[in-house]
Amino acid sequence: MIGGILLGFGHKIERLGYQSYLKDQELAATIQMINLRERIEGEVMSRVLSISELAAVISAHPTITQDEYARRTASLIANNPDIISVVAAPDLVVTLVSPIAGNEKVIGLNYRENADQWPQVQAAMRNSDGLMTGPVDLVQGGRGLILRKPVMLDSADATGAPQIWGILSMVINFDAFLKNLKISQVDERYDILIREVSEGAATGQIMLGDVSLLEDMPIMIDFRFPFGHWQLAAVTEGGWPTQRPNFEGRWIFRISMIAILMVGTRLIMQLAQKHKIAESRLSNGIEALDHAFVMFGSNGKIVLHNSKYAQMHNMTKETLTNTTYRDLVTDSVHKGLVPEAIGNEQHWVDNWIDGRGFGHYVTEQHLSDGRIIRTSDKRMPDGSIVGLRIDVSDLKNAQLAAEAANRAKTDFMGVLSHELRTPLTVILGQVRLARNINRLPAPQSLEKAIKAHPETEAEMTPLVDGVWAQIGMMMNMAERSGNHLMTLINEVLDFAKIDSGNLTVDLQPVEVATLVATTVDQLRPLVENKGLSFNIDVQDAQIEADAKRIQQVLINLISNATKFTEEGEVGLRVEALPKVVTFTVYDTGIGIPESEVQQVFEPFHQVDSSASRRHNGTGLGLAISRDIAIAHGGNISLKSEIGKGSAFQLTLPRLDIADVPTGGRASLAAG
Repeated sequence: MIGGILLGFGHKIERLGYQSYLKDQELAATIQMINLRERIEGEVMSRVLSISELAAVISAHPTITQDEYARRTASLIANNPDIISVVAAPDLVVTLVSPIAGNEKVIGLNYRENADQWPQVQAAMRNSDGLMTGPVDLVQGGRGLILRKPVMLDSADATGAPQIWGILSMVINFDAFLKNLKISQVDERYDILIREVSEGAATGQIMLGDVSLLEDMPIMIDFRFPFGHWQLAAVTEGGWPTQRPNFEGRWIFRISMIAILMVGTRLIMQLAQKHKIAESRLSNGIEALDHAFVMFGSNGKIVLHNSKYAQMHNMTKETLTNTTYRDLVTDSVHKGLVPEAIGNEQHWVDNWIDGRGFGHYVTEQHLSDGRIIRTSDKRMPDGSIVGLRIDVSDLKNAQLAAEAANRAKTDFMGVLSHELRTPLTVILGQVRLARNINRLPAPQSLEKAIKAHPETEAEMTPLVDGVWAQIGMMMNMAERSGNHLMTLINEVLDFAKIDSGNLTVDLQPVEVATLVATTVDQLRPLVENKGLSFNIDVQDAQIEADAKRIQQVLINLISNATKFTEEGEVGLRVEALPKVVTFTVYDTGIGIPESEVQQVFEPFHQVDSSASRRHNGTGLGLAISRDIAIAHGGNISLKSEIGKGSAFQLTLPRLDIADVPTGGRASLAAG
């Protein structure tokens, strides 16, 4: 019986599904036909507009010659390959034809004497907007559409009515017209009927398709043309589907599900037994927890707990059984164990238990013996509450100590970021704007004023251009210095990210020569403006690295070398060894004492106070550089001699040609 009910229900679902599927098919067909209508209307109205323009030309020049007529229609025919000919018949006798080749026989045709065409010509003459007829068999072969348009003169006849000059006829290759509309693509999925709907009649001239299509309840789309009313009808190819796809498969699935349901009913009894076993295992698992666990029912009474919970509250199992959740919460609040409830105890209890406490509540209870218990209570949708009590005394004390130590650094980073980056960003923005000062309104007004006086323009223009160039050069120098300052600020922020493990490197194959060239071009003005020689010696190789981060390291090393060198040279030497690539940045500067060689890589370390006063810096650049090198599988070392200079060597693994680079990401953490 259950199987029969389910089969009947499945049949109803299938019927509703079929109706929905049919509606979807009709909607999809409607969208396709609307798109087709838009294309047809666009093409037809394009031809109507063209022949109307030609009619206007003839109306203005009624004595137009064949040569002039051919010139007027040449571009129209060239731009519309489906147009076979455009014929003009003054006084309804064809005298003008374009193109003439292939259409010679039509010259001299008197429409009044042509029984086949005279009715259509008369109908077109009655409608000032013209008339389109077809498809008709053409003398030249194939089928064609004929668009006719009467030509009216500006003058009136003796009765005051508009004077008729004659008629224009445009012959369109019907098959080419359909091809241009891409009808064949629609025909692959739909059966289509395009017909003219005459006033007061059910059917009219058939443009495309078979009128029997109307018997299949097609979707109907109307065309509205100046010369008449067309209608587009369509159904899916072969008619509307009688059932949804995969009809048999769905019924096989339904029958299979019914069979499974029948088998499942039998399994339920077996599962009930297993449920009892699972409850026992759950109880044993809760008892084995290292933390106190409790569950309260929707009535607020304990339904499950482990022995650690009873020990934490110094209660026996029997006492807990008769204790409600409200009792326990109220007792903890009035003992002052819930810090946020102190001074507002009863309101806090009512707020949590009786209404707005729905959800997950976590607090820390500070016991009189110094222990800190993390209390986690979550109210379930059925009103029950699951609670967990964890002794976090040691963890909390360690956390508080770490937070206190880290808070000063966090505040420093926040102040540095806000107080330095914000104004510096504004400064750099103004510098970049001033670098192109000649594009600003005031300079442009000056240039216009100079051009307004031709007698001085030749003399003043070079001087003004020189001013703009000098300002641009000065702004370039200012921007470089600002970018350097931004780099110092970013060093502090990068170190904060490294310290928290949030800075990553994106490893990709990198050409050493390209990386070095980009870095050197950026720093050459800094070195040479100080009067130092900048020597570069590069052996090209390929490494797997984050190009931006390696550039950051090289910029830091070269900038430091320049900063601490007053005369002589700064250089970068790159050597491609069998397994590694070394980047050695050397200088002839003040040098570093041997006792400081290892400490220079420590965060915020300065070699000596006098150097700190003479050379500004954060003391983080080398620490960041070292961590970036380590994240790439490399390292940085230092050799230095007081008064003779220093040499920092960055070592990175070389990427062999036979290796297949896969790319990857690595996190940086302060070492």
